[in-house]
Amino acid sequence: MEKTMLITFLLIAITSMVSQTLAQEEEEIIPMSSLAYEPTAAYEYDHELLNHMTTQRINFLQDCSNKMSSKCGVEMAKGLINDKPVSEECCENFLKIGRDCHEGLMNFVFATYELKDVANEILPRSKKMWNKCVQTTAPKIGAPLAFET
Repeated sequence: MEKTMLITFLLIAITSMVSQTLAQEEEEIIPMSSLAYEPTAAYEYDHELLNHMTTQRINFLQDCSNKMSSKCGVEMAKGLINDKPVSEECCENFLKIGRDCHEGLMNFVFATYELKDVANEILPRSKKMWNKCVQTTAPKIGAPLAFET
């Protein structure tokens, strides 16, 4: 139960951060309350998403999220929205958490109620971002695998 609550908190924090970044990209800040958002529907949808995950998967995603710095999480969200690369420091952070963690977190976050509609656009960008980090930073820390393009 506690683990589900932690993942739920992570979910709320990340979706809020990404939604606010999306709103800022439109050059106007749209309060979360004014987005086309039904709290009951969103809660039920995300609750079902979590209910279909095994405890092992929840623990894996929690471990992954604990390895990523919050600074790099914000930088990654902005980079995904703007389709721009991230700093070398954050590339190192992403590569050190590992490809499975990166892909797992991205798939989880973009399966949520608020972000599922942009997943087809953003998920390929996350792979592109990962591959760019592999090209630029991997030789310094080892050789993580790139995603197939």
